[in-house]
Amino acid sequence: MTNENPIPQLYSELEVCAHDLSTLAARCNLLTEILVDCDSLPQTQPVCRCLAAYLDAFSAELAKSMTDFCVLDENEIPPSHKQEWLLDSTEAQCNYCRALNHVLLVSHFDREMLPHLTGLLHDIAHTMLADLTVVRIH
Repeated sequence: MTNENPIPQLYSELEVCAHDLSTLAARCNLLTEILVDCDSLPQTQPVCRCLAAYLDAFSAELAKSMTDFCVLDENEIPPSHKQEWLLDSTEAQCNYCRALNHVLLVSHFDREMLPHLTGLLHDIAHTMLADLTVVRIH
């Protein structure tokens, strides 16, 4: 899949320095908090465009980092081709955020649904951030 979306090029912070997953997730979470406070579509559009850039950067960084988070079964030697990824749920959450953000950017919907869509987007982004910052105990 090629990214022909010029939006990330508009945000120089993403181009100038590399960010880790936690920082990118925190920025996405902050942007969704701003979206929750928006009460009209014209207010949401610029925030959604910025969020799209950060979600794309998060997704790209996550894809690069996935090999660092492979969980291997210690009883399997050599490891099978089927591997479990520690951040599988984080990747799914990122994709859900990207899909909801896309809906906010391009769809026409009942204004009464705006708080529900932005709230859902915020909840998923918050969970995504929490998954990266809480130590998982297996």
